[in-house]
Amino acid sequence: MADGHQACAWIVCRAGMVFGARFIMGNKRINIAYYTADWNRELVSVALHTVKKYLEQHPDVSVQVFDCFSFALYSGRSESGYQIYDLPDMGRYDAVIVQAHQIMDTDAIRRLEERIIETGVPAMSIGATMKGCISIGTDDYSAAREMTEHLVKVHGCRSFLYLKGSERDDGRGEAELRRGAFEDVCRENGIPDARIAYYEGGWESRKGQAAVEELLAKGDPLPDAIVSANDEMALGAMGALADAGIEVPGDVIVTGFDGILSSSLSDPGLTTISRDFETLILKAMEIMVARARGANGTEQKRIFSPHRMVCSESCGCSEKVLSELSKIKRMYYANARQQEKYYFQQDTMTADLFRTDRERILDTVEQHHQIFGERMYVYINEDYYDHYWSDESEEEEELNGMPYSDTLVLCACSVPGVEREEETAYMRIRRPELTDAPLLREEQLTIFYALHFRKINIGFLVLTNPPTVEEMHLRESNVNLLVFAMENARQRIRSKRLNEKLNALYVQDPLTGLYNRYGYDRLAEGIFEEIDEQGRDIHVLFLDIDDMKGINDRFGHDRGDLAIRTVARVMKNSCRKTDFKMRYGGDEFVIVTEAGKVDLKGRLQENFRRVNEDGTLPFHLSVSIGDYTIHGDKPASLDDLLRHADRLMYEEKKRKKSGLTNRV
Repeated sequence: MADGHQACAWIVCRAGMVFGARFIMGNKRINIAYYTADWNRELVSVALHTVKKYLEQHPDVSVQVFDCFSFALYSGRSESGYQIYDLPDMGRYDAVIVQAHQIMDTDAIRRLEERIIETGVPAMSIGATMKGCISIGTDDYSAAREMTEHLVKVHGCRSFLYLKGSERDDGRGEAELRRGAFEDVCRENGIPDARIAYYEGGWESRKGQAAVEELLAKGDPLPDAIVSANDEMALGAMGALADAGIEVPGDVIVTGFDGILSSSLSDPGLTTISRDFETLILKAMEIMVARARGANGTEQKRIFSPHRMVCSESCGCSEKVLSELSKIKRMYYANARQQEKYYFQQDTMTADLFRTDRERILDTVEQHHQIFGERMYVYINEDYYDHYWSDESEEEEELNGMPYSDTLVLCACSVPGVEREEETAYMRIRRPELTDAPLLREEQLTIFYALHFRKINIGFLVLTNPPTVEEMHLRESNVNLLVFAMENARQRIRSKRLNEKLNALYVQDPLTGLYNRYGYDRLAEGIFEEIDEQGRDIHVLFLDIDDMKGINDRFGHDRGDLAIRTVARVMKNSCRKTDFKMRYGGDEFVIVTEAGKVDLKGRLQENFRRVNEDGTLPFHLSVSIGDYTIHGDKPASLDDLLRHADRLMYEEKKRKKSGLTNRV
């Protein structure tokens, strides 16, 4: 590495002063919004712990972090995950920091740019340039040039596989600068394009592994070097090479970029670019606090942090240092103990979550809050909350892509002494007031993690302590566990309600809402047996509309349907809800109930008389009723009782025709 780079602590693109850590103290606490995402978990973890370290030294500053998990792994989830950036009212903050190199979605970046420009809030972007922001980060182009020149001039590499990072549509990200520097050096040294192969990466280690597997499957010769846009993909590539029995660097050189912890612990050690990310984040905090305090100075559009090339085993420039062995052993032992404790907590919470009902899920999360940290809050999007507790089934598309509601519901809280305002919620709060929410007001660092399932925006988890590098993976799995448990419970209830509706449609007559013949077969026998087992008399009525053909012929089939619906309405109004009421077929109806003091047949006849008297029907509605009750004796079957009632109904119909009885 050039001495000029080693000596350089900070490089400013345009002449002028960089704001330092000293600023005029004021009475008002400075509130900063920090936006990030987690494609490289170590960089996020280092950033959050650095922010926490800064806050410990500056009690008059608070930071609220807005993060989403797994945005790069599941494209279907990224859209809802990025909605967490719309959660805070940016105008309520004194400054904004965007870890822009973490956010690969160009639309999400553009929305943040628009809000920054609209509010005029002092803002800084890390790693990638953004409109309306001071930019701070590594000189990616210079660092990538240095790495590529090392491979070409020191190791004589003339053929390459280049693993690309996720490149943004606007071309302002780290991936484009690193690739551009690599290509420029190759061009300057006469390496033809035919000697360079590309793989569309995406920052994750599995992409590096897939690139090597694809290369080997094609049977092409190995390149001299595999150059990766970041360490994660490089480590994935080295793993795939080791699985295939290919030696690094003996058969092929591998390099990365970022200098994450895993690059120094890998075997072989990875040649990479170390970025001093902790110093970068501290500088970003110092500058934005100074801006929020109104410090004067020439504004800089681009600030570069120091970097250095770390030549290690993967390019053959150094051997593993044995003095590091004891440090690695201690880290491994501490990590193993931490994971053992974490997995025990996770197994316990998993068992409790998936054996409880929806009413107890968030209570269960509270009971196991230690797995997330000492202080934990779960806020649910009000629209999702209403769907979650609704007794009616909803269309799933109503939830897909749903933005944050104007009101948020605090449903779980590990802080003792907080009283619930509702049975299933502690309180509701308007979204614009989130940054000053009563329970969060005194927290100096709060981290908001998006809770989303596919494209369904559920809400967010709020924690007050940043995770370690090792915990990032575990925390993500537990956030997903919470999401899956909630969605599983909601879907179970939804499926149950849908099945109930389908069953109702299956056993109900669509014209009248009464049970149909399927309902009779499935339900009537049970009611019959229940009445009989209780030793009560069974009462069966068989109803038939008189001269139904005449109504249809004279008034039309629509009026015939009106007659049928009217009979059903009279039956519902005359009977108890527990009585079995059905349309037996055509213009025939059946009631199964227990015999009581009330003369049900007389009540039906009286109600039919009133319907005819009120003049709403264009015809006279006459109904014959067979009324059969069995007293004491054991009934043979419900069908036998139905036949008795049917016979009595026909006897009444005959009497009407012979003029022996009045029409109903």
